[in-house]
Amino acid sequence: MPLTSRIQIYILKECISGLFLVLGVLLIAILMIDVVEQLRTVGGDVSLSLLGALRLSLMKLPQIMEQTLPFALLVSSMMAFTRLNRRSELSIIRASGISAWRFLAPVIALGLMVGVLTTTVLNPFAAKLTESFEVSRAQLLDKGRTAMAVSDTGVWLRQGDDTNQIVIHAQHVDQGGVVLRNVKMIEEERLYSGSQPTSDFAFARRIDADRATLRDGFWQLENVVENIPNMPPERKANLAIPSSLDAVTLFDKFASPNTIGFWRLPRFIRQTQAAGLDAQRYRMRWHALMATPALFVAMSLIGAVVCLRLQRMGGTSQLLAIGALAAVALYFFTQFSTSLGATGAAPPIVAAWSPPLFVLFCTLAYIAYREDG
Repeated sequence: MPLTSRIQIYILKECISGLFLVLGVLLIAILMIDVVEQLRTVGGDVSLSLLGALRLSLMKLPQIMEQTLPFALLVSSMMAFTRLNRRSELSIIRASGISAWRFLAPVIALGLMVGVLTTTVLNPFAAKLTESFEVSRAQLLDKGRTAMAVSDTGVWLRQGDDTNQIVIHAQHVDQGGVVLRNVKMIEEERLYSGSQPTSDFAFARRIDADRATLRDGFWQLENVVENIPNMPPERKANLAIPSSLDAVTLFDKFASPNTIGFWRLPRFIRQTQAAGLDAQRYRMRWHALMATPALFVAMSLIGAVVCLRLQRMGGTSQLLAIGALAAVALYFFTQFSTSLGATGAAPPIVAAWSPPLFVLFCTLAYIAYREDG
């Protein structure tokens, strides 16, 4: 039977219609809740209209959609095969000699297709809008103030190359991270053994400045006090420090991995590692996005498998409950594994791929056992 047979196309249409229905209901419900949340949080500090709250929530909608899709695929496949079962169409398909592998192929294809599109198209779009959401929200909350405190202790950055490393601390940030205030810079130079570089660095100087502005290829410091070992402090009105950072990269330092799209992640990981920073959570995010198609296929198959039991044999409700619990367990197991990978407790590739592949192989083994004996 060819892959594009009428029965497979019919089943695929049932799954797609269910997916749009479930996804639409979930997104509308979540959007309404998020609008109220924006009015409560942002609107509690500044004046925020209903349209303003809706605009903020719409910026988050693609990311919400990305997080909701696995459950939408699960429920849509459950709905599609439940309808087939109730109308006795599944019994007719089985009686015609078509194996479960063939009428489950559309579910697998749908999960794979949606997973690939989510990783390559939806995620970059969602990351861009999430970044815009964070900037817009910060601008609203910072209205009337000169700067934004990134944390209780300020902002920490590091830049460097093969010869030196500079640790940068700022108490406040302006203009999305392009301007730093109350800045301290600690510069360390690489030590050499003869003409061979070592992995050790030695303190070279400390620089205190009232303001640091990121220009093309350098930091422009104002009202500077420079401290070099064995020399008196030297005051300067201005000082330029070379920098490999740009405005976009610097803003990404403050952002979560969710604000960096799939196609930007490899380059950003290389830049982060070159600056001497820990890129573990970004590597974890990249592997998690790569594993998204496997996760979606697993979710889709779980929803379909629990509905393969014929209606007249009973026990359908129990199977549906078991499928829902298995999907929720997979989601939380994936989140837990992601946390392990982001903190370095587990290799990112193992943390990202293990949960979906384990459930996918278990589901395929169950289908082979039940259908092929």
